Parts: sequence; structure tokens; C-alpha cells
Amino acid sequence: MLWYVIGGSEPSTFYKATLHLVWSAQAALYLTAALFLAGLSLPQQHQHFMVAGLLAFYHAVMYVQLPGFINAVPHRVATWVLLAFFLLGVAVSPGVGYLAYLPYSLLHAVLYVKGLWGKPTYYPNLITVAGLLLLPLSAAPLEAVLSFPLASVYSLMYRIDFSRAKKRFTAATAAAVAAAYVAAFLAVKAGYLWAVAVPSLLLTIFAVPRLNDLYGASAFFFRWAVALAPLGTHLVYMAFGVIMSALCVPYFIPAILYREVPRYRGELVAVAATAYVLRNAGFAAPAAALVAGLILYVAWRSFRERYYPPPPPP
Repeated sequence: MLWYVIGGSEPSTFYKATLHLVWSAQAALYLTAALFLAGLSLPQQHQHFMVAGLLAFYHAVMYVQLPGFINAVPHRVATWVLLAFFLLGVAVSPGVGYLAYLPYSLLHAVLYVKGLWGKPTYYPNLITVAGLLLLPLSAAPLEAVLSFPLASVYSLMYRIDFSRAKKRFTAATAAAVAAAYVAAFLAVKAGYLWAVAVPSLLLTIFAVPRLNDLYGASAFFFRWAVALAPLGTHLVYMAFGVIMSALCVPYFIPAILYREVPRYRGELVAVAATAYVLRNAGFAAPAAALVAGLILYVAWRSFRERYYPPPPPP
């Protein structure tokens, strides 16, 4: 048995499987910070560590939400085997390329099989699974960034922007975004780097974004920043920092750490946006210092909040 269905499993077993899922996401989150800091400190391995850190971040963020995405919790053995496969990919990829993530990608995609079709809330998973399956096909760091990490952002944007626009999730729109994303990834591999704007265009047409808050403005910026890859890969890499600071960091990291949500006031996005401008203007050292400071600041703000682990079932 790979999954324990929500509302249809023995409470104690379901509770333990959920704890293991969150613990594995916590481990991936700690790994994210270590990989990013290593990438900032070791220029000779900068690309490897920064891409691995981005992959670890989106593994943590997406995996902790998996029960809500598939209406089930994976077996704890599957959870830890998946994390082990991810660590294998991080360790081996410098020598054999991103094919090292094949076991991780396949198992992670299999865990999504429980929630790919039949309910509107399942449909955005098509986008995520497409990114997982494209990760081992990546032949360069930029392609790896445009695989699972970008697919994760697109799937989250689909969920959030459709909800904000009060539109229903449909199989047709989710499949269209997934197909456009796969086509864009293949076009990037063929050298047409501007192609990543196509899924962004579809998302914008399907659900017109609202720009009246920090998330809306940051998400709109990110959609088009990823299409600037022909002008420099850091225009893509650093754009992830902006959308991460607007969405995943303030809202998902507290859930992973079982902490109350800190009261951020826009400082995360401001620092990430400043780092984006500095790095792409050629000021690598101050941009790196801002990124390192941002990581440490988020850790400090997160761990000073109240800890609230879920109680065991009665």
C-alpha cells in the first residue's frame, strides 16, 4: 500500500505517516538552506549547489502539500525512500548529469497517480508530474530549473490564480497548461529560450492576475521574468527568489516547521528583488550577501514563532 486515504484510514497509522511526511519535508528544507549557503560560498560548485537547493526547496514545499493534492498520505517507507532518491540525485548528478534524479522523479510521479484525474482539485497535478518527468531529461542547469521547480510554480499559480479569479479548475485548462509547459521545455532544449513565456501567457489568459497585493505583483513579474533567459540565466534563477519570497516562504515554510506564520511586511520580496537587480547588473558579491542574509533572516523569524505540532488522534 503506497497511500493512506484521508478519512478512510486507521487514525493512528494515518497520523504517523503524516508525521513522517512532514519530517521528511523539514529535512529537505534544512538541506535547501545548506545547499544555497554552500552555493554562495563555493564558486567552483555554484551552479550545482544552487540548482540542487532550488530542487530541494520545491520538493519540501510540494511534498508537504501532497495530502491536499491527492487526498492521501504516502506510506512512510515511500516517503523516506523518495528523500533518499533525492539525496542520491544531489550526490551523483555532478558526475552523470540530471539523469541521476530518475529514481526520484519516477517514484514522486507514481505517488501523484492517486490524484491525477476525476476531481477538479487533482487537475493541476498534471503540471507538477510533467515537471518531475522532465527533470531527468535536463541536460543543463537552466533546463533543470525549468523542469520540476518551474512546473511547481506553474501548478501553484494555477491553483491560486484560478481561485482568486473565482474560476473552476478544469481538466481542459490544466491539461493545456501542462502541454504548453512540456512543449516550452522541449523548445528550450532546442535553443528557443523565449518559449517559457507560452505557459505564462496561457495562465494569464485563463485567469487574469490581480496586481493589488504582493503575491499578485510578484507572480505577474515572475511569469515574464522566466522568459528573459536569452538575456542571461540569472534573470531566471534570481526570479525564483522573488516568487519564493512572496508565496512559499511566508506561507508554506511555517507549515513545514509547525510554526505560527511570522508577520512579514514585504521585506522578503524587497530583499529578493534587490538581489535580483544587483546580480543581473553584475554585482554578484552584494547579491550573494543579500541572499545569505535572507536565508538567515527567514530561519530566525521562523524559529522564534510558537511551535504547534499536531496532537495524536484520540
